[in-house]
Amino acid sequence: MDGNYGGTLDVRLSVAETVFFLDFPRLLCLSRVIKRRFIYAGQSRPDMASDCLERLNWEFLKYIWSYPIIRRPGILEKLSQVTPNQQVIILRKPIEVRDFLQNISHNSDLIN
Repeated sequence: MDGNYGGTLDVRLSVAETVFFLDFPRLLCLSRVIKRRFIYAGQSRPDMASDCLERLNWEFLKYIWSYPIIRRPGILEKLSQVTPNQQVIILRKPIEVRDFLQNISHNSDLIN
């Protein structure tokens, strides 16, 4: 599942087999948002629809800054309540994401 859309989180969680929660530090998130803003100013990013221009405003910056305090606890609570047949993987640093992806790649090579 992708995104931080709280209004649909319960629906998406109910059908997800695996949830990856990228629980990165807020300073990293802020720096990446600001970097994207300068790289794609007035353009659409390659991973976005062509009519979604890169924007940055104080409301979004406040959202990122307050996320660990306001939104994160509720998400972690919901993730703690998934069913036994669902898997939750929490990755807290970019190196953990790289290691996880390398491990999957290595293991899939062994299977094939």
